[in-house]
Amino acid sequence: MAVWAIVFLVVTFPFCIYATWTDLKFLKIPNIVPVSMVLVFIVVAPFVLSFAEYRLSLFYGFIALLISLVLFAARLVPGGDLKFTTAIVPFVDTGELISFAMFVSLCAILAVFTHLVFGWVGLAPKNWASWEKGGWKRRFPVGFALSGALITYLSAHIIQGA
Repeated sequence: MAVWAIVFLVVTFPFCIYATWTDLKFLKIPNIVPVSMVLVFIVVAPFVLSFAEYRLSLFYGFIALLISLVLFAARLVPGGDLKFTTAIVPFVDTGELISFAMFVSLCAILAVFTHLVFGWVGLAPKNWASWEKGGWKRRFPVGFALSGALITYLSAHIIQGA
């Protein structure tokens, strides 16, 4: 059974839901979310991962942080999305990071489609920043896609392990 996936899903789910809500409503992910996720990983992961896997997860999280700093310095991606991405990386199995990146891409496409459909059919809440501006000026809340990807990834591991 994938005990690590169960534990990680339980501890990350509230953060993912909150990040999705704030990103959809305000187009911002508060700093407390990624910082809390990293602290939770540092405290919880030693109980469900081997020491080697724990160290490797932290190392890959650090690499993600360095890549995020470069992307942010080049003004390619907003900082909140990068911080949230960096906080998610340690929760992913180190042998599946490339697969997870592709999975995030698929989730992003589905999230963009869902976001657009909600706007088109009038289901979008009023006065939410991600739906306020029309046309090409609309910004997409990437935290929505990242949260969905992590929750689905961990859930899939739980189902496979059952």
